[in-house]
Amino acid sequence: MKNIALFIKDFQKGTELSNHLVEMDIDITFAESIYDLPDHCEIGIIDLDEEKFADQDFVAEVKNQSGITLIGYMDKVKKGLLDDYKSIGCDMILPKASIAKNIKRILIEMSK
Repeated sequence: MKNIALFIKDFQKGTELSNHLVEMDIDITFAESIYDLPDHCEIGIIDLDEEKFADQDFVAEVKNQSGITLIGYMDKVKKGLLDDYKSIGCDMILPKASIAKNIKRILIEMSK
């Protein structure tokens, strides 16, 4: 995995995630739309608490037009929302508190 797009506006969470990803020698791009995706992007990480990125049409568009693996995170994962986001294209949804500390393990597992 060489390219990951971060759909994140929260500066602190974006910095925390990008630091972990850079340590793994992964190129990151902060994206706001499908048009910001880097070439050969394999994974997108989406802040599902951010109004723009939480829009289900947005999530579906990113998945359908790019085909990348989508990892969403939110403050509190709720069953109804979890099912909705999975049905429109999120491959994995995690609590916000665990995304940064588990990102290395997640990416290693996904690469197997």
